[in-house]
Amino acid sequence: MTGYFDFIKNLIKNGEKREEPLKGVKVVEITHFIFGPNIGRILAQFGAEVVKIETPGEGDRFRLGTVFGRFYRHSNLIYAVLNTNKYFVAADARNAKAREIIFELARRSDVFVENLRAGLVDTMGIGYQQIRAVNPKIIYVSCSGYGQFGPLSKTPSFDVAAQGVSSLAMKTGWEDVDEFYKLPDYFGDFLPSMLAILAILAALYYREKTGKGQYIDISQTESLLRFLYDITYFSITGKEIGKTGNIDPTASPSGIFKTSDGKFVAISIVTEKQFEAIASVVGFDDSKKKDRFSMDVIKELNEKLEKWVEKKNLKEILEIAKEKGFPAAQVLDDLEVFKDPWRRERGSIVEVQDRFLGKVQVPGPFAIFSSTPGKIKWLARPVGYHNRLILKRWLNLSDEEIEKLEKDGAIGYWDEMPGTSPPPTWNKDDEVFRGEKDEG
Repeated sequence: MTGYFDFIKNLIKNGEKREEPLKGVKVVEITHFIFGPNIGRILAQFGAEVVKIETPGEGDRFRLGTVFGRFYRHSNLIYAVLNTNKYFVAADARNAKAREIIFELARRSDVFVENLRAGLVDTMGIGYQQIRAVNPKIIYVSCSGYGQFGPLSKTPSFDVAAQGVSSLAMKTGWEDVDEFYKLPDYFGDFLPSMLAILAILAALYYREKTGKGQYIDISQTESLLRFLYDITYFSITGKEIGKTGNIDPTASPSGIFKTSDGKFVAISIVTEKQFEAIASVVGFDDSKKKDRFSMDVIKELNEKLEKWVEKKNLKEILEIAKEKGFPAAQVLDDLEVFKDPWRRERGSIVEVQDRFLGKVQVPGPFAIFSSTPGKIKWLARPVGYHNRLILKRWLNLSDEEIEKLEKDGAIGYWDEMPGTSPPPTWNKDDEVFRGEKDEG
């Protein structure tokens, strides 16, 4: 078995490295906040050339949504991470000449992603019907809270709303406490966006076989519903699973428990063999084994396990679990995860030397490829920062033509608000900004 692990590690670390798997795929996105932008982020990390179009001035409104109102070198760090490896063009879609630019970029693209309010892009003149007319092979993706049709289609949605309407929030907390909680860190945005990426890859594969593009409608709330088994359970039993707190109704005992040294450990016993292993050290009543998945017995076992855990320190528990063969893991906080060396060894956290933000550490690509790994090349840039680079490279426009578009108000740049503009130390003699050199 050791040979297997050494083989895989060597394959990942020392194998032949080639171009990213999506190199050559071109994407145009008109997105804001998290749901839509995360789609382009992942595609760009695996090699797609992603152009993010924003309105001149403020740009994506999430540029201003920084944690606790604090900016770093004029940057919102959440936005910076959400928009890695993208090119930023500021074109006002209300301007006819700007729409022509958007059409020309879409004509050369494989994928078009938007997550504005349902139907708004059509009103702006850049909906699927209009884009398909210039590029019939385009894969056009609309991401919204409730989909592009139905009674809630025009209702705005955010992470917490999606968690609520999907019934996800209703499952959080404890059954005897009349409170509900949102899952943190925008679970209602990130998970649906990953499903959207899967849909895009499926559509690209279909187009490879048939030459045909298509339209994709992704609903934030419905995406979350796809991960919940409660509907099937209710349809058969007529009962709701309800709130279960830290208990997993498919594992007994299970939960998160505090140790004698003030740490927390997660334990989840699924199989009969695991139950026998933990019973041998905790001292469960053997008669409970048969009915251990009834809620009353789960609670009884959990109470006994909790008392056992609180008498031992974390190290003792992990050693016993390893020896006896039942699953137990330390519950880590952000700082412990950040300091954990194997996160960097596996690429979960990578260090980036960014021209604007300096040396920063960010989440790495989510999958490890042996031959075509994803990369974090740069973080988000100011509004309109890549206007010249993209208009020259994609559309072959001259400096004079670009200057004319600027004067006509078709394209623009950032205002001076933090989140939209370069850091104060920015060198205006910037070859990338002038369109003379690429990023990376």
